[in-house]
Amino acid sequence: FLSVLAIGIHNLPEGLATFTACLEEPNMGMPLAIGIALHNIPEGICVAVPIYYATDSLPKAFLWTFISGVLEPIGGILGYMALKQVIGHLVYAIIFGLVT
Repeated sequence: FLSVLAIGIHNLPEGLATFTACLEEPNMGMPLAIGIALHNIPEGICVAVPIYYATDSLPKAFLWTFISGVLEPIGGILGYMALKQVIGHLVYAIIFGLVT
């Protein structure tokens, strides 16, 4: 379950960074979403496979993979709600710095 925690922690700021990038340059929204989706495939495998082999349960593996993945849009929404009053170039720089 450590991989779920690690990927979940990674996905929260990644969702915020993706959301803010799409706000800054809307034309990049679809290519960025496709890139992030492709990037999330191996992340999902890294979560699902160990849980499946540890529990021998496909539903548990799916559930934990879903939870770790859904944190990305949640991070984007929560971050936007928290930062919508101060969003600007400095905030973008800080957000992208946190993701790397």
